[in-house]
Amino acid sequence: MGVIQMHLGYKASSLELPYVFIDNYLSGCAPVYPLIYIYSLRRLIGGDPVSVQELAERFRLLDTDVLNAWRHFEKVGIVQIKGVSPDISITFLPMPQQAHASKSSEPSPPVDMEKAIGFAIEQAVLEAGLLDSDLAKTVVLPSPNSNSFRPKDRPKYSTEELSIYHGESNEIKRLFSKGEEALGKLLDYNEMNLIFGLYDWLRLPSDVIEYLLSYCAEIDQTSPRYIETCAIDWANRGIDDLEKALTHVQGFDKDYRGILRQLGKTSFPSPAQQKLMDKWLIEMEMPMEVILDACDRTTLNAEKPSLTYVDKILQKWYKAGIKTMEEIKHDDEDFRKQNPLEQKSPRVKVSTKSQKPSKNRFVNFEQKDYDYAQIERLEREYLLQRVSTK
Repeated sequence: MGVIQMHLGYKASSLELPYVFIDNYLSGCAPVYPLIYIYSLRRLIGGDPVSVQELAERFRLLDTDVLNAWRHFEKVGIVQIKGVSPDISITFLPMPQQAHASKSSEPSPPVDMEKAIGFAIEQAVLEAGLLDSDLAKTVVLPSPNSNSFRPKDRPKYSTEELSIYHGESNEIKRLFSKGEEALGKLLDYNEMNLIFGLYDWLRLPSDVIEYLLSYCAEIDQTSPRYIETCAIDWANRGIDDLEKALTHVQGFDKDYRGILRQLGKTSFPSPAQQKLMDKWLIEMEMPMEVILDACDRTTLNAEKPSLTYVDKILQKWYKAGIKTMEEIKHDDEDFRKQNPLEQKSPRVKVSTKSQKPSKNRFVNFEQKDYDYAQIERLEREYLLQRVSTK
């Protein structure tokens, strides 16, 4: 994680913490969030840069928990965030009472920082039901529905982090258990990293992840690469509840996977492939049976069947106004009439490449023509001669 660029959106000659912060911003969020805000503000006024990693290490959290804290304070209107993680810029904004005070002759009285921090810790302990010494061990699960700060690549979590989340969260414990059921094995470190990343990194709800794992197992595609690719696709499509997931899978299996299966492919379709298939289904409004027929012709004609080859066939039909199997049948008949020397199926090409002689030394000899009638006559005479001599 890089250094967070911080800016103070108001003039300050000392570190002031208005009463409104204690009254309004110590509740309704994770207990450690106010401490992150206070510590970062202190560092900012002191002229020292602070990084997400440093904040995470100081308060014994994950990097994503720190980012969640800034999201919370942006939501309540006391900071402004720009950029995408990890390159983000945070501007501290004046709090409501502080903003009014700048127009008044009586500014809000400053708060003693030592007491403020002590009060924040006390409130956090009371709200969380923890002992003071346990505060650093508090685990704050990220909100599963926000992708605004999602890093480009999936984070790598340490075994200690995974162990903490597994021990503190029944939701994560259930996810790992469902993962073992779907994959039919005990999860290794990489698989646990992957499943937790779907929750923490992609912000997919746990029930959606469970269904995703079951779906991948059902279609016999349980490689980590396939699961992650599928999950990224769902996250980008905004699939954030089980109903959306079910609806998407029904259409996905019928369309994308149905087309790829017809070509003998089992990989997850890339965005470019999905875009091409969407063109056939949506823009060209080709029925699925017509698309599948184009796939069949592709597998017969092309040495390496591809969606590009299918596209050429469908483009030709589309320009000719052909959109039904009956119209395809008539088109084939017209082709045969115009090309009587063609085979019964004019769309099936036969290779005209000359057959090269085999290099196998056991068959690389000149074949001889034998007179089998002459051989049979000689054999009969030989047998008769042997009988007469007995």
